[in-house]
Amino acid sequence: GTSGYANAWRGIASALATLGRPEEARQAYARASAAYRAVEHHYQVGNALLLELFEVVLPYRADDLAERRRLAQAAEQAWSRASGALSDLPPRFAWLPLLLIEGNWAEARELARAISAPGERTNWRPFARMALALLAREQGQPDLAWRMIREHLPAGPASEPGDAILLDTLPLQRLAATLALDYGNLELAAAWLEAHERWLNWSGAVLGRAEGYLGWAAYHRAAGKLSLAHHHAEQALAWAEQPRQPLALLAAHRLMGELETHARRYDEAAAHLDAALALAGACDALLERALTLLALAELRRVTGQPGSARSLTEEARAICDPLGAVRVLALVDDLLTRIAGRTPPGAVAGLTPREIEVLRLVAEGLTDAQVAERLFLSPRTVSQHLRSIYNKLGVSSRAAATRFAIEHGLL
Repeated sequence: GTSGYANAWRGIASALATLGRPEEARQAYARASAAYRAVEHHYQVGNALLLELFEVVLPYRADDLAERRRLAQAAEQAWSRASGALSDLPPRFAWLPLLLIEGNWAEARELARAISAPGERTNWRPFARMALALLAREQGQPDLAWRMIREHLPAGPASEPGDAILLDTLPLQRLAATLALDYGNLELAAAWLEAHERWLNWSGAVLGRAEGYLGWAAYHRAAGKLSLAHHHAEQALAWAEQPRQPLALLAAHRLMGELETHARRYDEAAAHLDAALALAGACDALLERALTLLALAELRRVTGQPGSARSLTEEARAICDPLGAVRVLALVDDLLTRIAGRTPPGAVAGLTPREIEVLRLVAEGLTDAQVAERLFLSPRTVSQHLRSIYNKLGVSSRAAATRFAIEHGLL
């Protein structure tokens, strides 16, 4: 029948998008939508349009603002015509991806909560969970983010490829790795990144490769292995350029800029960060703009331009305050403190709170195994933290690290 024909084209479109063939994917989605319209299956018309937005336009054409809004509006209109078929799905849900990117977080959270509530049957629940998890991390609710991830992947990083829909799963795996890095748990972060890589390899997907390399770059930076971080960031940039993926390009340029700033290659850093800022504007990506402004502010700070650094940081604050983006607001406060030349309580030499905990215990004379037991970490993770600490302090021994801790009042 016509719906079966349309369903087939919708499946082909999703596969083409996953394989990095966006123009062919759009043609397939156009055929699917036309077939659904022919039988006035308005609910499925809306589904096809929103999938096209989520799987093709946002990954590959996020800077085409008119097209992404056209698709959201058309999906909303189609669902509005579906009458009683949508008791579990408000037509306005079609705008959720754009609400997240453009910074309308209060409405995004309200829509996502409605769809993810117990008893709701819509196929869009995984996307609603993803939205809630992303917002939860940014708004200081990591426990909620983890709950959303567990609901989707009860087996955690051990979940086998095919246990859930691929494009629903990859972003949550990456978020889980990021949450683990937020708490300095390198072992857990690696497990999630390895799972992400395993799912990509199983599927042959192109979509998600750039973000996977970005995840590994962040992991290696947290572990103090900056050359590996730089290598993976370069790989992310290459994957994001072919085929072109504006939001992935934005993140890759920003990370490259941050790494080049740390390496004191300031001209290269400025070029990457200028590219990232231009993409944030072109994609109307509000939080991404704030993060890029902070990276630029750090570059200005270390190159002796405190006034410019302060102005950029305050601009980032003005973006994040209305969003309730507490994670980034903490970065704002930290950067303003460093611009003013003060050392925030407990912040020394760029060490993370977890690294300071490890350094204190090492300075007290505990072995790696004893530190691991005290902090509920694995000895391997403690060793990784120590490598990062040594790198940041510019030392090569426990004795030198202990001396640093004593001199800076960490004991």
